[in-house]
This record gives sequence, C-alpha cells and structure tokens, in this order.
Amino acid sequence: MVDNIAASVPNGLGKTPPLELLFRQVCYKLKGPKQSKSQILNETCGAFQAGRLTAILGPSGAGKSTLLNVLAGFKVSGVTGQFLINGQPRDLLAFRKMSSYIAQNFVMLSLLTVQETLRVSADLKLPTGTSTLQKQQILDDIIEVLNLHSCRHTLVRDISGGEHKRLSIGIELITNPPIMFFDEPTSGLDSVASYQVMCYLQKLAHNGRIVVCVVHQPSSRLMQLFDDVLVLAHGEMLYAGAQCDMLDSFQAAGFRCPQYYNPGDFVLEVGSESSNQRCETLITQNKSKYDILQSFSSAPADEQTAFIELSKSSTASDALRPKEQVGFWYQLSVLMLRHLRAMSRDTIAVQLRVAMHIVVALLLGVVYWQIGNDAAKVISNVSCMFFIILFVFSGNAMPSILLCLQDSPVFIREYYNGWYSLKAYYISKVLADLPLQLICPTLFISIGFFMTGQPPELGRFAMCWSICVLTAFIGHFIGVIAGTLLPMQLAIFIVPSISIPFLLFSGFFIRMRELSWFLRPICDVSFFRYIFEGLMRAVYGYGRGDLPCHQDFCFHKSSEQFLKYFDMSGDSVNEDILVLGLFLLVLLIAFNLSLHVCIRRAL
Repeated sequence: MVDNIAASVPNGLGKTPPLELLFRQVCYKLKGPKQSKSQILNETCGAFQAGRLTAILGPSGAGKSTLLNVLAGFKVSGVTGQFLINGQPRDLLAFRKMSSYIAQNFVMLSLLTVQETLRVSADLKLPTGTSTLQKQQILDDIIEVLNLHSCRHTLVRDISGGEHKRLSIGIELITNPPIMFFDEPTSGLDSVASYQVMCYLQKLAHNGRIVVCVVHQPSSRLMQLFDDVLVLAHGEMLYAGAQCDMLDSFQAAGFRCPQYYNPGDFVLEVGSESSNQRCETLITQNKSKYDILQSFSSAPADEQTAFIELSKSSTASDALRPKEQVGFWYQLSVLMLRHLRAMSRDTIAVQLRVAMHIVVALLLGVVYWQIGNDAAKVISNVSCMFFIILFVFSGNAMPSILLCLQDSPVFIREYYNGWYSLKAYYISKVLADLPLQLICPTLFISIGFFMTGQPPELGRFAMCWSICVLTAFIGHFIGVIAGTLLPMQLAIFIVPSISIPFLLFSGFFIRMRELSWFLRPICDVSFFRYIFEGLMRAVYGYGRGDLPCHQDFCFHKSSEQFLKYFDMSGDSVNEDILVLGLFLLVLLIAFNLSLHVCIRRAL
C-alpha cells in the first residue's frame, strides 16, 4: 500500500534516488542578554540515510527538538554548520519542498472529518494537473496504510490520540515526501498506540524514506524498531550511528550497559552525566567518526560556504516556504469551502451565537416594549439604543477572539508548507465570515427595532441596520486582530480594556460640549461616537417632528430639540456610515498586517 502512494503521487519515491542527509559542526545560539545559556547546540554532527528509521534520544533539555527544527529548516536565525544532501550543499528552499515536519502538537481544524482533512490537503498540496480520481486513490491508500477506516467520517475532535497522530502523518504523506521529521510522535499515547505509530513510521522508512523522530523515553520494544540512533546531551552529540553499534561505542568510552537493560534508558542515564570526562570521550569519538576537520578543510569552496550563518540569507519568510502548487482562485475556493463547512458545525461560535442574538433581542423587546414612540420615555429609548450598540459589538468581538486563536496554528503551519498564499487565506477568511456577520445583527435589529416601537419606516430601519452591521464587523475584526497577535488570556483582557474607554466619548455618558477641550479630539477617533450618533439621527432625525405625549408634560417632545440637546443635530447619517466604513477599512488593513506579523513571528 505504501508503494501505491508512491506510484500515485507525481515524482514519488519510486523515481527518487536514495538520499543521505549529513550535518557537521551544527551550532545553534540564541540571541539574547543571557549569553551563558544561549548555546543550545554545540558542534553536533550525524547522518541520516534513506530506508532507515532514526531516533533522536537525550534527557530533557538536551536540545532534541531544537536539533530537529534546525535540520528541518524551521530554525535559521543563529544557526551555523554544514548541511549536505548526497554530498552537495543543501538548498533550503528545495529541501523544504522535499521534506515534511510533523510537530509534537500537530494542530488541525477540529470540525472537519478525517477524510475532509485529507482531501483539503490533497487539493492544496498536489499539482494542478492531478485528477480527482488520482487524489481519491491517494486518499484511499493513505487511509488503508494508516488504518483510519473506522474514523474516516469522524470529526477530528472526536478521534483518539493515536488516530490523531496517524492522521498528522497522513496529511504529510499526500505529497509522498522522501524526508520526514517527527517531534515526539508517541507523546500522550499509551504503549500500544505508541508501538502502532512507530510501526507505521518504520514501514515508511523501510520503503525508502529518511524518517527521523525525537523520542523522549522509548521502551525496549520501541527501541527494537530503530535502525539508527542519535544521542544528545546538553547540546552535544554523544553518539550518531547504527543502533547495533551504539552499546559497543559507549562501552569503549567506559560505559557498560547491564544485561537485559533497556538501551534507551541506559543512554539517557549516561547523557544526564554529560559533565563526566568519559562523555567527552564519546563526543570526541563521534566527531572523529565524521572526520569533521579533515572533511571541511578539503571540501570545495561551495561546500565551505555552507558554514556561513544561515540567518544572513534566509530570514525572509519567502525563502523558507515552497511555492504553492495550485492557482490563487482554486486556493480561494478550497479555503472558502473549508471555512464555511467548519463554521456550519461550530455549535458555540455559530449556532449558539445566532440563538443568543435572537434571545437577547426578544428580551430587549420585552423590557423596552413600544417605548420608541413615547415622548415621556425618550431617555429610556436612548438607553435601549446604547444597549444595542454594546451587545452587537461585544457579541461579535469576543467570540471572534476564540475563533482566530483556534485557526492561527493551522494557518502558520499550512502557510509555511506552501499550501496557499497569504492573500488567498486573508480573502477567504474575510468572505467566509460575511454570512455570520450579516445574519446576527440583522436578526437582532429586526426583532428589537419593531418590538421597541421605533418608527416603522423602511428608510430609518435601513439606516439602523447598516450601522448595526458595521458595528458587528468592527467588533469582529477587533477580536480577530487581537486573537491573531495576542495569547487568549491577554486578548480577552485587551479588547474590553481598549474598547470601554472609547465608550466614555460616545456622547451617551457626557455630552461633547461638556468635555474638557483637550479631551474633545478623542471623540473624533471613537467609533462608538459615530455608531451612537448614527442611531440617534436615524431614529429622531430627518423631520420626525413632535413625539406623542401621553402625560401632562413631556420635556423631550420635540425630536429636533432632543438631538440638539445631545449635540447630534443634522440629517447626516450617511456621514456617520462613511466614517464607520473608514474605520472598517483601517481594521481590514490591520488584520492583513497582523497576519504578516504572525507568520514572521513564527520564524
């Protein structure tokens, strides 16, 4: 079945010559004030060969995941060393095209099924010329190889940990990469599931791939599956080579493994004593094994240039990601369909959100029943409109934070793997959110407007609807931007913390002419002012005249005088809508910039 995958994918393993990845004198240093702790990797060296399953072992803090990130090309800043593929210097961009990296916490969209997740991967990763029949054949073969039949139509959020690991492998198998890196593929799994996952990795390796995985504490049963082993301790390589020679190498340095003892546990115990002089012997043995100094001094000039610090030429994100395999419009259609499908299944963010707008609108209508045409209840009606503003804004800003936080890790991984362009993701995200941002405020204002007794005129309703929709969009994009740039707890704190002060300058709590002169300019940059002003003008402006008064005296009987009292006279709702549109445009630009920041921060 693994052979079927290679045959189905263009340029599969059947057409790829055997690979060898050699790395020498690889160092990684953090850039920061704490220089004593900044050296993470120190002159590590080793080799990976096609057809062999390799494990990277070492105690906690040894630099295992860092080494894997460096070798996979996901860390470039602060990296020095020599990387050779079949004896030739590694081209980072070409290497990223032919390799895959499966992180320990491989995040996927939880509201897609296993088959839908694989299908999206196939649609975006395979070349445009791949037919639908070929894609389906590849998916069937991957599901067969990874034994995902039972969960084929199950949502990702409902599958087990082992199935989640296998699915993450299947996503990368779509393009049949000849080099695969795994960061702790057995993390969080029981012994049975761990063994199953490692057996799948062994099959992939023995079919002709380079398969490298970081394993934290393998059992004796798992150790038997590995062909090669790399042992790290405090950023230095104690051993790199075949597992069958590992114990002999350690014994030559004075470390004898007891009989019937797990070799994995033994090398971890030795690694924890890396300050021992005998460990220095191991390090020296490993360096001499790869003949670093002699090889480097006799290497051609183009190979020696591989020692130049990678950060000087590879910091730009474009140099790290492969080119997309399908066109922009196809990317957009696949992403749109995926966003809409996931949103339709999201109970909290969509279904409960719509229900919440309906329930609160009904509650609003009951509390403020038919007060909109009563001169004695004008102040209460203004409070009603201000409540509408608060609910529409917060009801769209806060859920959007959570939605964006769920999508961000998936977006970063897929973008850097060249699935789609930033423009395609950005446009699809904006367009996919349109239906919900239109439905929720429309339902809310439709129910609340007529239950509270506002003027039953189409023009006034249209103006109120437009302002509520713009309010929803503004709240949504503020939440999305915060969710993209900030951790969840900070985003949930920042959004209301920034928004609430602007409420003071909306004109509801204090009239603008009563503000100190140096505070009045803040009103001009408060979008709440234009929202509140627009609603007030839509309801009481445009020649509404005197309001019905059912008491002996009504102070706010004249709608024109009432607007003057609030410093909001004039029939210019269009100006308020235009300003809100400008605010929305600024937020759209800011959202695009936040995506740029997000992907550059992940380097």
